[in-house]
Amino acid sequence: MMHFIRKLNIIFTLALIFLLILSTVAMAEVYTVQHGDTLFSLSKKTGVPIEKIRAANDLQSNSLVAKQVLLVPQKYIAKSGDTLYLISKRFEIDLWELKSLNGLYSNNIFVGQTLYVPQKSPYKRITVCKGDTLFLISRNYGVSVESIKQLNGLIGNSIYPGMRLLIPGKQVQAPKRETQTTTSRGGYIDRDSIRADSGISYTSQDRVILAKLIHAEAEGEPYLGKLGVGAVVVNRVKSSIFPNSIRGVIYQIDNLGLYQFSPVLDGRIDIAIPNTESYKACDEALAGKDPTGGALYFFNPSKTANSWLMSKPVIYKVGEHVFTK
Repeated sequence: MMHFIRKLNIIFTLALIFLLILSTVAMAEVYTVQHGDTLFSLSKKTGVPIEKIRAANDLQSNSLVAKQVLLVPQKYIAKSGDTLYLISKRFEIDLWELKSLNGLYSNNIFVGQTLYVPQKSPYKRITVCKGDTLFLISRNYGVSVESIKQLNGLIGNSIYPGMRLLIPGKQVQAPKRETQTTTSRGGYIDRDSIRADSGISYTSQDRVILAKLIHAEAEGEPYLGKLGVGAVVVNRVKSSIFPNSIRGVIYQIDNLGLYQFSPVLDGRIDIAIPNTESYKACDEALAGKDPTGGALYFFNPSKTANSWLMSKPVIYKVGEHVFTK
């Protein structure tokens, strides 16, 4: 009898542990849309909010198309000892993507907080560049336009810079996109790091982040003001006193716990939608264009009270921004 009771206790304990694990992590999935599916029904089925599914898949509307593939995020409850960095490493995802999907502007989380972890894609995922068309992308990867449209739920042929697409089937390696000229030649920038004429390495995601920062910082500024913002980021990457990557520079928190760029602090970078001019400034900065003469800082004199910045010699001025080293 005692043996039977002990056995029941073990079974109960294992079941309790299993339930606790399920309460902490809800499994993510790669879901193929069926006829009749809606975002609402998928949200009810998975327990993931509609807005998180839309954000994870760059959906511009609530419409779904049969055979479209969706990457459904994973629900995760933060526990003692968790940090965003550790969670990103555990699930082998990008920290920036984790913060972006959860609308987080700092690295602070608390025990019991609900987070949504981006689902890793079984397909190659690319970021559309200026000049790209579905035809060019399909030719680069040896797949049909229709298969790309079906996988991504596209009705028409319209795509835009910054849009992310899944590439079906077995892909061939896309050619590296050159950045030596200011005119876009189209062609996909791979997630693998490429080297720009500016002398730094960057990924397609870095390019999108830089374009977002330029747009958020200088949307109303002249074109050279936008280019100047991009050049400052590139110059910092090349400098020994700043992080050595575009993302590292943009999301840097200094020794005083301060963000370097106000759009990162207030979250404007997350909702920024770069226009053609912002992407052009981004590409030219990555290609080595620098109207500032090597500036590492910029600010609006009418909006800053930073005496240290104000005391530095001005080397370039355009629009509302002053640039300095």
